Amino acid sequence: MKLKLLPLILTLISTFSFADGCENWGCESTIEMLYTTVNGDIYIGTPLDERKANCSPISNVYFTLNPQSNNAAQVYSSLLSAYMSDKKIVLRIKEGHPKCELEYVQLKSK
Repeated sequence: MKLKLLPLILTLISTFSFADGCENWGCESTIEMLYTTVNGDIYIGTPLDERKANCSPISNVYFTLNPQSNNAAQVYSSLLSAYMSDKKIVLRIKEGHPKCELEYVQLKSK
């Protein structure tokens, strides 16, 4: 009986390991919203709960990208690519940051 359950258990474990989620380091998910203001503020929203990250999301919803960062244009390009293709992206935040500023992003192919 135990051997018959093993494939089911392994399938469930592998399914959950690739699931979207937010942790203290940030989120892995699709992007639900990119919000850019004329003042240069860039906000990133996912369908998940960004409050689980170890930072303070803007309006309890958004991570931010500092437009003054050295590679802000490249990071924004990755964000836009993920948004347009509906692909997963890892949003790594600066832990403890008062605006949940991104440290880096990582595009996922699956």
